Amino acid sequence: MATVKIIVKNKSSANQQFQIFNDRPAYSTSVGEAWINVWGRSPGIGAKNGTAQFQFVEEMFAVCGMNPEPLGTGLVVSTADTQPVKLGTDKQEATDVPLITDHGGVVFDAANIKSFKKDGSFGISSGTYNMDQYKNAFCGLGRRSPFPGQQDIVPVSVWQAKPGQKYQITPKRVYYISTGSFVEGRIVDFAQLGAYATIDFTGRTETIATVELDNTLSYSAPVYSFDN
Repeated sequence: MATVKIIVKNKSSANQQFQIFNDRPAYSTSVGEAWINVWGRSPGIGAKNGTAQFQFVEEMFAVCGMNPEPLGTGLVVSTADTQPVKLGTDKQEATDVPLITDHGGVVFDAANIKSFKKDGSFGISSGTYNMDQYKNAFCGLGRRSPFPGQQDIVPVSVWQAKPGQKYQITPKRVYYISTGSFVEGRIVDFAQLGAYATIDFTGRTETIATVELDNTLSYSAPVYSFDN
């Protein structure tokens, strides 16, 4: 799995914090509305010449849990369970993770993982349960923290986990950078973020992208390179 590095140079006249997001995956229509969560945030980065760096391996996880309230902007999502998954290729089948209930919550049934054929995707299959009792159950895509040495699995895109569904999820190699200080796992509305940089590694072999925030609080186009 490739290790990706995103470098953000602060050329503005003010100290900044930067946030990173993973784009919503492509998914089956049964998902309904999917949300984007804050994946990581930098510490304070100095004006003019400061640099933030996000680094991560492109490994994927299924995540699930129960919230005290319905999913929506501003809610900080905390996972109850995670499961590493393999994306389908011409040489391996995609992981299909069963989602079950347990003592009022939802978890993955790691003993009964299945597989299916779909390139670039993985699956989450929910069991039968009472939707009224589990209306705040969620599942989705998780990623390991984008800071080397931190092993937490962070939800990056989640949706309501409805019973009896076979969700198929295709993660994207598209990332966003904005200024801000929201905590990891918080659901955001991109319309409220202001300017952000889009970094798209789709089809690229480069593993590094560099962007700059200028004094007008606009981002440069990303420059892609290799780690020599």
